Amino acid sequence: MTVILKAPAGEERDARRGVVMMLVGLALFSILNGVVKALAETFAVNQIVFFRNGFALVTLLLMARGLGGFAALKVHNRPGMALQAVQFTAVLLFIFVAYRHMPLADATAISFLQPVLVLLLSAPLLGEKVTRLGWLALLLGLGGVLLMVKPSGGGSLFGLTMSVIGTVFSALSLIQQRSLSRNETSLSIAFWTLAGSALLVLPSLPFNWVQPTPAQWALLIGNGLASGACQYLTTRALFHAPVATIAPLSYTKMLWALIVGFVWFGDVPTLLVLGGSAIVIVASALVYLAPKPVPAPVRLEEAP
Repeated sequence: MTVILKAPAGEERDARRGVVMMLVGLALFSILNGVVKALAETFAVNQIVFFRNGFALVTLLLMARGLGGFAALKVHNRPGMALQAVQFTAVLLFIFVAYRHMPLADATAISFLQPVLVLLLSAPLLGEKVTRLGWLALLLGLGGVLLMVKPSGGGSLFGLTMSVIGTVFSALSLIQQRSLSRNETSLSIAFWTLAGSALLVLPSLPFNWVQPTPAQWALLIGNGLASGACQYLTTRALFHAPVATIAPLSYTKMLWALIVGFVWFGDVPTLLVLGGSAIVIVASALVYLAPKPVPAPVRLEEAP
């Protein structure tokens, strides 16, 4: 028989709310990336990923209690959720490895190919139409980032390969989250994505474990707890708004990277960087102000 899955009561879609949630989530993640950068000087990538995702589950479990109980963690599409966990883990591992083998500016420039891939794939994979305004916002954002980022041409071919692969997985992961959000709760997607990712890297920990100091324990655990709230925000945004709307907002990460770099590391932006930042802000404003379509309910075929 055919079943129409609808959003639970009180979960009406609001694309502009989704835009705001994604902007806040990206801002918070950018701040946490400063913590990750500091931790990466001491710990292996898999250890950082495990703490980040494992302790994020504590935050999400507390949120589940306040959002109506653990029924919100129920999964309808287990294969799809497992695929999302694998893709999400691949994103973190490949991108973090790339940071160790090439200049950060180069890896950042490559990562901004993600919105282009998302817009190209959202129509065939999700059936979501990309508007002209969406393409304009994408191109404006990409242009602003290219003004801010000057790839040096340094680094190894291995680092370049890792960054490209990580960016491809990032686009696929974003599309998979949007697909799952049609019949899974935002909390369920965030929780099981992080739980699956933590379990995937768990067997590798004994091979390169570094014993943290008390201060490092606090950073590792605190980063994970905060990441849980950020992951929920960005996942919830994909419930509210089409992935083609959300994708150009990725460019705002550069704005927050500038702020974190100035406050934390004393990096002073140039006029060219400030000009690129202004273009990114304009692109994000276009995304917010554009008319937003309301996604149709998803039909799933079940055996009688």
